[in-house]
Amino acid sequence: MPTGYMALVLHGHLPYVFHPEKTDVLEERWLFEAITECYLPLLSTFESLLRDNVYFRITLSLSPTLITMLNDQLLRERYIRHLQKSILLARLERERLSADPNYRHLAGFYLDMLLRTREQYERYECDLIKPLRQLQQQGCLEVITTCATHGYLPLINSRAGWRAQIKTAIDLYAKNFDRLPAGMWLPECGYAPGVDQLLGDFGVKYFFVDSHGITNSSPQPVYGIFAPLCTRAGVAVFGRDPDSSRQVWDRLTGYPGDPFYREFYRDIGYDLELDYIGPFLPGGDIRTDTGFKYHRITGSGPHKEPYLPDKAGERAAEQAKDFVERRIRQVEQAAQKMQRRPLVVAPYDAELFGHWWFEGPLWLDCLCREISTQQQLKMVTPMEYLLEYPENQVADVPMCSWGAGGYNEFWLNPSTDWIYKHLHRAEDKMSELADNYSTAGELEKRCLNQAARELLLAQSSDWPFIIHSGTAVDYAVRRFKNHIGRFNLLVNMLEGNCIHEGMLSDIESRSNFLPDIDYRVYCSNGLFQRLSFTEQSYRILMLSWEYPPQTVGGLARHVHDLACALAALGKKVHVITCPTPEREIYSLEHGVHVHRIRSDQLTAGNFMDWVSQLNEGMVQMSDKLLDVFGGFDLVHAHDWLVGAAAGAICERLGLPMVATIHATEHGRNQGLHTDLQRRIHGLETRLAERADLIICCSKYMKYEIARLFNQPFNKITVIPNGVEIKNITAGLERSPRGNGRERMIVFLGRLVPEKGVQVLISALPLILQKVGRVRLVVAGKGPYQPELEKLAHGLGVAEIVDFIGFVGDEERNRLLNRATVAVFPSLYEPFGIVALEAMAAGVPVVVSDTGGLRDIIEHGIDGYLAPPGDTHMLAHYVSELIKNPELAGHFGRRARRSVFVKFNWQQIASSTLEVYAAAVKKYNPMATDSSGTYKNPGRLKQSYNG
Repeated sequence: MPTGYMALVLHGHLPYVFHPEKTDVLEERWLFEAITECYLPLLSTFESLLRDNVYFRITLSLSPTLITMLNDQLLRERYIRHLQKSILLARLERERLSADPNYRHLAGFYLDMLLRTREQYERYECDLIKPLRQLQQQGCLEVITTCATHGYLPLINSRAGWRAQIKTAIDLYAKNFDRLPAGMWLPECGYAPGVDQLLGDFGVKYFFVDSHGITNSSPQPVYGIFAPLCTRAGVAVFGRDPDSSRQVWDRLTGYPGDPFYREFYRDIGYDLELDYIGPFLPGGDIRTDTGFKYHRITGSGPHKEPYLPDKAGERAAEQAKDFVERRIRQVEQAAQKMQRRPLVVAPYDAELFGHWWFEGPLWLDCLCREISTQQQLKMVTPMEYLLEYPENQVADVPMCSWGAGGYNEFWLNPSTDWIYKHLHRAEDKMSELADNYSTAGELEKRCLNQAARELLLAQSSDWPFIIHSGTAVDYAVRRFKNHIGRFNLLVNMLEGNCIHEGMLSDIESRSNFLPDIDYRVYCSNGLFQRLSFTEQSYRILMLSWEYPPQTVGGLARHVHDLACALAALGKKVHVITCPTPEREIYSLEHGVHVHRIRSDQLTAGNFMDWVSQLNEGMVQMSDKLLDVFGGFDLVHAHDWLVGAAAGAICERLGLPMVATIHATEHGRNQGLHTDLQRRIHGLETRLAERADLIICCSKYMKYEIARLFNQPFNKITVIPNGVEIKNITAGLERSPRGNGRERMIVFLGRLVPEKGVQVLISALPLILQKVGRVRLVVAGKGPYQPELEKLAHGLGVAEIVDFIGFVGDEERNRLLNRATVAVFPSLYEPFGIVALEAMAAGVPVVVSDTGGLRDIIEHGIDGYLAPPGDTHMLAHYVSELIKNPELAGHFGRRARRSVFVKFNWQQIASSTLEVYAAAVKKYNPMATDSSGTYKNPGRLKQSYNG
């Protein structure tokens, strides 16, 4: 058995260059050089290893832009013409150098190479994807993908923007490789927290980061970079090994700098007279590489010796052996400290092999052969390693990249910062259009789809990379401006209701990219994800101990609004709940069948005995419903009080169970301090274990549920609470906002320490220094009020702090209408419904970066997130919004739209239906027919996984 493993990863990408309106485009040579010098030689290497029965495993990432260009018929034809010209030049060179003893062998060398290249390309019928797909099917190659246009994710401003880059890439990959990608190469290894959640949503199993992304994770990785971590979204993350990288990447100290290797920077395109070489250059006079390079590196000076291919081959074999020996020593040392076989991840740009490092494919061939001859080191793909070690350390991975400095500076710097204001505005506009045109006519749809393409192409990380590198700067600037300009033109046509079909067709003709794109991928409410199962006629049995008008807390309103929204989507919803004098045992309310057990069934004085009676009554009621209304498809239990009934009904009827856990006894009490609390905690644990799937309202609650009840993350889905905007904004239209009003800071909530009002009061002196006089209105009551009043007096701000006590809905609306900014500085907050209410009223908000609040606000987009307890940062963000009414207005508008599209009950109901479908499939995988239509499993228990 091997001591350790190595995963060799090659990342293939080129920017999308497609100019059908021109011929002999200089930048198209980037693709032609890559095909000739990199991808065909790599394919030749793979085939040679297969012919010789050499065991190898390599992971190859292909960007959608590269796949598209490799598949494009026009570019294929242009490549053939380019290849023919290169062969003609090789023949001329053989004649020119026939009498030169130092270089004549090289002319023949290039001619033979180009003839083999043409034969190979024609043998593939100009299709490079097909042999790659076959290599993947044979198991020696694992092909993955990257973002649609190689957009650098940490500088893309929204989740919808991330989603568009990721989903369109996965769709194009699946179309070409007949499967979903196991992994994804994040462009520039650029990771930002939250990206992993989207990757997991789309079935991606792993991604890569630079080494510091692993070593800076929290908690510290037990095995360092020699094993993957698992993010809290359940996606594996592999870190780059710096030692193997330096040996290959570094041109000065690494293998590619060997003096016997071919010199990349000497080419006859620059050395020979234009009269001779001109016909083989773009435009006849633009000096560029031809691929004919006759010198070896030799040394750092200008003198270069002739290139000797045989000697270079010997060096490649020697260095491949050296590389393997070093990796063996590396895994042997790591294995001494690990309880598993260590993994060395060696990722490189694919074009290093053949293009930049001419001998790279030969070195790779020698490397695979060398590894196959020994026992200590074995090549694997990341997926193979995960199959062997499916359980990995869970950690939070920080933002990182493999660019210079390790973060964003290579793409965001003084030479490129002007780009991002245009990109971020376009992102906002695209998401707004996708929301507003969720259904569009054919011409509108074409316009929207093309706008999405132009935005994706403008987001390519290549343009800022090229600009900062100082290479083809004019081209990169022109490309970026063209895509943003076309995007703006399409938006103007769409919003002006004057789409010019001829102009639209012309723009479309310049982009043969992502033909199947659906602009709705940019919908902020995830409209594109609404699958066919949302149209199925589910019969849902909900259990909740409170339901309006019987209302104790927020649970009743949540269950009511969800049930009504599901009914509005055409689902048959039955709710069993407690009795109330104001309602009959059965009533049909807003399309929801509400069944209340009899009051004489709840007679116990002891709380836990009362809960037992409640559950017995619910089980009896379910038997009656079965006779009257027929069967159900699943049971949805809300909180622990109905857990026993839900479990019993599911067992009796053979149904899956979904449980929504709204809060935990441990969280409410900051621990378990009494026997009753511990008993309730036990019932919560039983409900969590018994449920097929769990719903909670925030990521914070997801982590709490997973930790407290020992549940896997993939069993828990976050679906936020919602608000009805019409209830928050009633009457506000009659009193529009204005800048001339008193500057008022508003807080709403219970006055307890965890709500953080003390932090806000402590920040007031700093706010006064920055913006002048303001007024703080504290709406709410609680035991902490005397301490807060004392604090205000001590800081000398009591005269500008008003404690107005509890406010009803109407007064809340009036208060929010007068607010300049709403602040919720909680130290502990499972969700934060009051923040949603303020956002629904169009009030700019500043909240703590804690709990569920961080799920509600996109920092710098529709509000600010301040570190919990940090008075200085809280004062800074509040002052920014007070000083900048235009920014505050922008935040307010974005916040209101965010509530409208993300936290509306129709979207929440759709997301809940997705969980229902997953629960049904998990419980009974055979419950759908060939058309995907749900088949009720009936009353027989088929395959309960409880």
